Amino acid sequence: MFKIENKLKKAAQKRAKKEGITLSDFFQSATRSFIEGRLNVGLTGEDMQEDFEMYNSINYKKSIARARKSKKFYTSSQLYKKLGL
Repeated sequence: MFKIENKLKKAAQKRAKKEGITLSDFFQSATRSFIEGRLNVGLTGEDMQEDFEMYNSINYKKSIARARKSKKFYTSSQLYKKLGL
């Protein structure tokens, strides 16, 4: 259905096991809750307004243009390592 990095999946399975459920049970429950509007993914109107303002700022647009010109790309594993996750 979707791809998930192996390290992230293992950590989620470990947490689910501690909770006494399978990862599949968690995903089914989370999906059901999301559909029913009981799961909030953390976005609020305030977050969205801040994001809108940031994404439309001149400095942000310039930084994106510079990053695109640099041609430097990272895999998700490299990003996790760089961010200490």
